[in-house]
Amino acid sequence: MSQTKYRTAPDPNATGWPAGVPYIIGNEGCERFSFYGMRAILYVYLAYLMDDLGGLETKAAEDEATHLYHLFVAGVYALPLIGAIAADRLWGKYNTILWLSLVYCAGHACLAIFENSISGFMLGLVLIAVGSGGIKPCVSANVGDQFGKGNWHLVERVYQAFYFIINFGSFFSTLLVPWLKEHYGASVAFAVPGILMGVATLFFWLGREKFVHVPAKPGGVLGALDTLSGTLMFFTIGAPMFFGAFFPAFAALAWFVKLAISVAFLAAGFAVFALRQRMQPDDGFLAVLFYALKVRFTGREEAPLAVAFVDGSAGAPGVGAAVAADTEGLASHWFYGPAVRRFGVEAAEGPWAVLRIALVFAMVTVFWSLFDQHGSSWIRQAELMDRHFDIFGWKFEMLASQVAAMNPVLVMMLVPLFGFGLYPGVEKLTGWKMTPLRRMSIGMFVASTAFVCVALIQIALEGDPTHPVHVAWQFVPFLLITVAEVMVSVTGLEFAYTQAPRRMKSTVMGFWLLTVSFGNELVAVLARFEGLPLVTFFWLFAGLMAAAAAIFSVISAFYRYRDYTQ
Repeated sequence: MSQTKYRTAPDPNATGWPAGVPYIIGNEGCERFSFYGMRAILYVYLAYLMDDLGGLETKAAEDEATHLYHLFVAGVYALPLIGAIAADRLWGKYNTILWLSLVYCAGHACLAIFENSISGFMLGLVLIAVGSGGIKPCVSANVGDQFGKGNWHLVERVYQAFYFIINFGSFFSTLLVPWLKEHYGASVAFAVPGILMGVATLFFWLGREKFVHVPAKPGGVLGALDTLSGTLMFFTIGAPMFFGAFFPAFAALAWFVKLAISVAFLAAGFAVFALRQRMQPDDGFLAVLFYALKVRFTGREEAPLAVAFVDGSAGAPGVGAAVAADTEGLASHWFYGPAVRRFGVEAAEGPWAVLRIALVFAMVTVFWSLFDQHGSSWIRQAELMDRHFDIFGWKFEMLASQVAAMNPVLVMMLVPLFGFGLYPGVEKLTGWKMTPLRRMSIGMFVASTAFVCVALIQIALEGDPTHPVHVAWQFVPFLLITVAEVMVSVTGLEFAYTQAPRRMKSTVMGFWLLTVSFGNELVAVLARFEGLPLVTFFWLFAGLMAAAAAIFSVISAFYRYRDYTQ
């Protein structure tokens, strides 16, 4: 579909809401309902598949279900790296969202159709990971694309609505879909999220003439080569992370063969990248980083590109006064200096800033390994608990997979409470500025205490199986992990956006999402340790989080904030 008949930039004179916003909000609400509804029953159903069809004992089936659940989530949050490249360089955001949404729908259809086939079910998870992961970096950026200078003041409000609809959809789907599975079977329960994803895709298509369609650059052959090289390089880490779960022959290979396959993907990616650079030099993240490495090893510099500005003065296009001050002296840097002289300050500062931020992000990986367990190991614990309620004579039994609905409700309550109450209150009373990294450090320690709580609950469960602990006790760790989410996840997005140079904001968001992927990969690996009791599993993660929080606090103390206000 050609984008030439659509507006490619927002109207700078428009002061009201862009016409495409209702379609975007409707699309996001339905898509999040479909994803979180499917995910609410995923662990429980995977445990059934591994037990009933896979022939595993109960404990082994639960461990394998935990492994596959977190491997799936890891894929959802790793694939945005490819989706972002494809959207920015080849297809544009609109086409990327539309076509990968259809892949997403196909994945849901597979889950509903192949409920009693392990291979068919796994195919559905792969398609959902590709669809959901591929559109993830595009959707929120597509919102911002709709606003121009005249209505930019409304951006904050639209993202508030965006965040609300995500949690609104998550809450109701987490309650409804497990109920559908209990009363109508897994096929219906997986089909309903698929229908909602179809409605989400329809909403998005209906808004096609209302949206601003920002075209991909460079597009064409160069864009295809950029996407291909990025995809090949992704599989340098993607092959060892994901291939083993879906290709048993790969899992059986020796470690050095797997390493050789990863190196082959990396070499192929480099070859495609080199071909693209010979056709037309690029000034993106990889081009700048590889050029700096090449000069470091060879000592040979190339002539400046026509768009380069060697000094960091505020007069250089795209370089504001604050950025110029922060990058002062970069032209003489021992590593980045040659890149500045060839590409200019704005392009060359990108890898420098991204790598600094990535160092801070490294410890956040452990937080995500804890947080996403409320959809796997915490459900496993809830299945052992007393879930009967009697509220003013209304008696019912809550399903284990419905307990996680506490999280989105608490998020909607805590975000305004922290933003407008706690943070300003602490600063006013103590004079201690609640910087993003301080908030994140505290949140990571809080996450550790959440796992101390679930470990203590598990000890109580195993101590007297005849008198199970009531599931209401899980409210305490859910409250703690949601407090940690608000302090780490919401703040981390703010930190990533404000500390990234203008040209590198999408790349930095890709690194942020990659921390979620690596965190889930950590759980997937540890879940396969034979004989690891659940209480030991919880204590292990509580200790890992405390150690990661301490290291993060030290790294944060030495971080120098940059001003990239646009």
